[in-house]
Amino acid sequence: MKDLWTILVIFIQPVLWWGVIRTYLNYRKRIKQERKNYNTSIYSNNFEMKHFWTSLVVFGIIGSILTSLMGIYLAIPWIVIYEILIFINLLIIPGQFMAVLDFAVATGLTFLVDQMGWLSQFDLSDSQQVIPSYQNVLALLTVIVLLLGFYIKHYFGKHNSPRIFTNQRGTKVAGYLNKGFSIIPLLVLIPSNQIHEVINFWPVFSVGTHSFTLMILPVLFGIRMTVFKTMPNDLFHKLGNKILWVAVLGIALTAVSYWFPEISIYAILVLTILYLAVVLRVKMQDHNSDNWFDQAVNGLRVIAIRPQTPADKMGIKIGDLIVEVNNEAVHSEDEFYKALLDSPTFCRLKVINRNGRIKIVETAIYSDAPTEMGVEVFEVE
Repeated sequence: MKDLWTILVIFIQPVLWWGVIRTYLNYRKRIKQERKNYNTSIYSNNFEMKHFWTSLVVFGIIGSILTSLMGIYLAIPWIVIYEILIFINLLIIPGQFMAVLDFAVATGLTFLVDQMGWLSQFDLSDSQQVIPSYQNVLALLTVIVLLLGFYIKHYFGKHNSPRIFTNQRGTKVAGYLNKGFSIIPLLVLIPSNQIHEVINFWPVFSVGTHSFTLMILPVLFGIRMTVFKTMPNDLFHKLGNKILWVAVLGIALTAVSYWFPEISIYAILVLTILYLAVVLRVKMQDHNSDNWFDQAVNGLRVIAIRPQTPADKMGIKIGDLIVEVNNEAVHSEDEFYKALLDSPTFCRLKVINRNGRIKIVETAIYSDAPTEMGVEVFEVE
């Protein structure tokens, strides 16, 4: 059984390949939903897959440099439990808490089965285990939280595909589901005997009297959150910054754990709770706001902008309220396009943004397709 798990963890990496499949399925689901709701795709390109691979490469390299410099050292049992958890996570749904919560759950389960004596076959008490396992999990969790903060700031809130809901007042509102994720490959050290006994050609190197080998650990990266009242880009930029502060605390706790390794398992719990608290607090701040992306009676509420269209080039944003088109007041989509047809090569919009400021924007539009403005609004039933 030990040999089977070892080969599985090193070579097959089912989490990575299921992550690729899940990302493609998310893309197809989004395209299908957009075409059903708006008769066109708002984002025709597969940005989900692009984000998956670019984050895998960029954060995989940065994270591997950090884990290598820190000499993060893990045991196979913790790795197996963690990989099982994130595989199950991917099968169900990559939730907003799972990127960090899986670390805490894997650590708790490893501690539990270790106390029950089920891990003796893995030789965890081997003298080669220089640094306590939980101390290294803490260091790895800190790296993940740090990278996750930058990941959220860079990738989230930029592709806003709306879903239509009805709030408690019976008003149509738009919500923006952000559910990007990636699998980040990180280099970690493991005891050489746990691999070399199974694969004798696997490279081994020694530091003093201890021998190690390298393996690539796939780590789940991502978040899932629906935004109803805050500009998504602003919300996720704020969330990313708050998570980075949690990472700063993680760095401090990791440093302290080198002198007091017994605090490591408690520090993992503290970081996990703080991460959950930060995500929930930002989510509640959006929930408690009064500024819905709602259907309006005094104009047309913009709920989506297709890239590289006249509306995009004019700087129209989601949540803007279009009140006039070519000096004609508009209250419905039919009135909007009728006003556009009155001047099929030029468009002048009067818009009220989410801060209540009026702005006038103008642009030339396609002479052969004046209705291709790239604006999506609430449909009138």
